[in-house]
Amino acid sequence: MITSTQKSFWRDPRASTSRKVVFQLHLWSGLLLGVYLLVIGLTGSAIVFRGEIEDAIHSQLTRVSPGKEPVLVQPLLDAAQQLEPGARFQTINLPAHPRQSLSIWGHDAEGHSFQVYFNPWTGAYIGRDLADDNLTEWLYELHANLLGGATGEFINGIAAILSCALLLSGLAVWWPGTGRILSEGLAYRRRAGSKRRNHDLHRLTGIASVALLLLVTITGIWFVFPEPFRAFAEFSTQSISHKDSPVSDPENRHLPRISIDDALLAANAVLSTTAPNWVGLPADSSDVFSIRKRLPGEWRLDGMNYIHIDPQTGDLIRADLQEASTPAQRLLRTFFPLHAGTFGGMTTRILWVALGLTPGLLMVSGILMWWRRAVRPARIRRQRKHRTPLATV
Repeated sequence: MITSTQKSFWRDPRASTSRKVVFQLHLWSGLLLGVYLLVIGLTGSAIVFRGEIEDAIHSQLTRVSPGKEPVLVQPLLDAAQQLEPGARFQTINLPAHPRQSLSIWGHDAEGHSFQVYFNPWTGAYIGRDLADDNLTEWLYELHANLLGGATGEFINGIAAILSCALLLSGLAVWWPGTGRILSEGLAYRRRAGSKRRNHDLHRLTGIASVALLLLVTITGIWFVFPEPFRAFAEFSTQSISHKDSPVSDPENRHLPRISIDDALLAANAVLSTTAPNWVGLPADSSDVFSIRKRLPGEWRLDGMNYIHIDPQTGDLIRADLQEASTPAQRLLRTFFPLHAGTFGGMTTRILWVALGLTPGLLMVSGILMWWRRAVRPARIRRQRKHRTPLATV
């Protein structure tokens, strides 16, 4: 049953009490979250092309001249271990094209995250890059956890939930009433004064971007609070999303570890037409080699297929392939590319850069609206109140 209050909101929202309450919610949450959303939006825009920016800034580390035959990978890891005594290496980024270097990521003896780079054609050591001194890494950490580790990540999640409320309240404030969408809701009065033009710009920018901003914000919440999303995915698809981490065969753990190149050779039996682009190194005797591959058309730029190889025998432990995943797993795996804008290739990546700039535009136009509507009139009233009257003659 639709109440008279609801009818009033849909037909003439400006006369509705609920709309006034929502407007205040939108106003003050916007003022409180404005700077946060500006930072998150700008850093998000930057890291959409994180790889390309990194390549441009550190081309001396990331670019090489192509050769005829690549060298083996295991000697490069051995060389990195000799160059960095006490370091713990965790992953290897294999070159995706002939002019790209090979990098090995890990933590040095002091616990700092860093990468070492090698020429995959000659095996020559190129250099070292410390994450603390890396611009794109700093931007990513600022975006992901506000430079505050787990605490910053939690604050990010709470702020994302509040941002959803801000976006939904903005949608309610935008609603012009039945039959007024084109004449008021989507109007931009170019010949009006600056106050009206700014108001229309704020409304049009908000309504044009609200759906995508909600998508990015909701998927951002998933990074921090994944369990409710996992439960929803399993309930809505009636399938499981969890899969135990692969482990090596306990009976063979006393045997020496095979080389990375043997693990890559074993992994090539799965998806043999696609080259691997990443290797996760075993952290202990029970861990495995995890090798990632990307098939054409996959939403994630780094791929959605993982092949797990026993580090002692070279046997295939398990292949987690995108095509064999459950509906719940597939649904959850869309969240990262939806958040990062990689699902549509270069087109959506460029669109996501522009999307990251909209919170700043909305913040500036919103502050101008608030200043002209509330702050400046209040200042004028105070000035008039305290003005000394002229003496009468």
